Amino acid sequence: MAAGMAIRTVLIGCGKIGQKHLQALVHQQAIELVATVDTDLAKAQAAAVAFDAEAFDDTASALDEMELDAAIIAAPSGLHRELAFQVLEQGLHAMIEKPLALSYQDAKAIVDYGREQGVIVVVTQFNRMLPAVRQLFAAHQEGRLGRIVNGGVAVRWARPQSYYDEAPWRGTYQMDGGVLFNQAIHALDVLLQVMGPVGEVFAHTATLTHAIEAEDTVAGSLRFASGAVASIAATTCVPRTNLEERITVVGESGVVIIGPTVNQIDTWRVGSDDEAKMRQAILDLPSRPSWQSHHDALKDFAGAIANNMAPYLDASTALHGIQVIEGLMRSGREHRPVTIDDIARS
Repeated sequence: MAAGMAIRTVLIGCGKIGQKHLQALVHQQAIELVATVDTDLAKAQAAAVAFDAEAFDDTASALDEMELDAAIIAAPSGLHRELAFQVLEQGLHAMIEKPLALSYQDAKAIVDYGREQGVIVVVTQFNRMLPAVRQLFAAHQEGRLGRIVNGGVAVRWARPQSYYDEAPWRGTYQMDGGVLFNQAIHALDVLLQVMGPVGEVFAHTATLTHAIEAEDTVAGSLRFASGAVASIAATTCVPRTNLEERITVVGESGVVIIGPTVNQIDTWRVGSDDEAKMRQAILDLPSRPSWQSHHDALKDFAGAIANNMAPYLDASTALHGIQVIEGLMRSGREHRPVTIDDIARS
């Protein structure tokens, strides 16, 4: 790719998440969408229109026929490893929707192959880039929270049965992974960035209000290598509308709670900071459109490619989160504590 040229990119998967990428792609110039892929060709064709792109119903044809620099993979989660390997084999850079994969071994294989091919691979764990989360990270990195001793994640959202029925791959272990991999992964990722590596997990899991294979409810605990402990609560059983996405971090000298959404600060007890002003400063920021986080991720991706530098959303940084989720799911099935070493060896 010549310096200064737009990054010629294919979008693989034109469903609900693919639409977010399309909306974000309209608002930037660094990435040129030249091809779309979906097993439903009509969806690929509809996605291609605004970009004057070519539409395909299979990935292999798009990779063979188009001159490409990169790919965005927005297909169902269970296809991520297969599609990533197709893309990376061609020497293309890759942006992969969260979760990177539905097992640690598959995710690590993607990361390792990307390094072998010398290309950029990123994952859309973009909650790290939200203003409230950046404030939390800065306070932690500056040592203003002190030693972190406790934390928690609470993601209680509404997903009616119709949500699962409209895309039968949702709610399956093979393609979707359940409430942790699909809904709670963003908040958990933020917590892990602050609290560090986990040593052991334990969880109760259940499928309570949906006719699906995977769990729709999880209550778990995490013990970190530092000795800190944290809790995780996740469910898609809330009636009508989402209840909360809350991240709690307790340090010896400061406490931050992000919530009830990740675009708000609930509690800010940090040094002599004015809590009300901190809370209001986030509320006063311009409203973020629904595609803004994908735009942030695309900007990070394009910048890393153009400048040959490590991206903020490097796929390798998602590996530990996948280990933790896999451990929680295994603990729920086997009714026992699970160590992260167990997952690394499996």
